[in-house]
Amino acid sequence: MKKQKFKVERSTEGTVFELAFLSLAIVVWVAILLFYNQAPDIIPTHFGPSGAPNAYGSKAHIFFPCILITVVAAFMMAGSYFPHSVNLPGIYLVNERQAALSTRLMRILGIMSLLLAGAIALDMLRGHLLFVLIMIVVVVLVCAVFIYLIYKNK
Repeated sequence: MKKQKFKVERSTEGTVFELAFLSLAIVVWVAILLFYNQAPDIIPTHFGPSGAPNAYGSKAHIFFPCILITVVAAFMMAGSYFPHSVNLPGIYLVNERQAALSTRLMRILGIMSLLLAGAIALDMLRGHLLFVLIMIVVVVLVCAVFIYLIYKNK
């Protein structure tokens, strides 16, 4: 079975998500810059399975994962206009409801990715993984719910 292509029109919901994304991106990056200025010169850059830091580096290391995640989040927001390009395991979009759910999933994941970037910055500066682990659990749960809803609406 082949995925159908669905055209996503501009909507109030999409505009709200995009404005929320832009506002959150500004807030997260202002916070990251504030954290950076207050950070010690050496911070944890890697955490082991127990959650304890096991590698250290310059505080400039905080920028690479945060920039990368922000770029990925922006692509998710842009990708929400192409729901047929979302790779869902064993699910082919065959109706408008599935396309709408796929679009909403991409927008929510874009916003959650920004929150993950902020959590990574905060946890690297605090020397623990609490906020990152919470964000990962929430992302997995949101994905599971949306994949179930998309699959159910065949």
